[in-house]
Amino acid sequence: MNTSDAVQAIKNRALALNGQSAVVNLVGGQTLTGTLTYATIAGQWGTTYPDALTVTVTSKAHVVRIDHVSSIGQG
Repeated sequence: MNTSDAVQAIKNRALALNGQSAVVNLVGGQTLTGTLTYATIAGQWGTTYPDALTVTVTSKAHVVRIDHVSSIGQG
């Protein structure tokens, strides 16, 4: 799997878990567990997948770049 395929797979997984409790594993070993927020943006030339997601942990929102995510699981 090349890098762009891996990034798109993370985006698809984030979209599937939008609004749910999730475990987001970051490159470097850190983990965030909380409510995941990620949604596509409908535009004039099609759908855009943002390059960041948000994980809300105990009322604090953490914005994470997709390329810093190694995996996302249901939490």
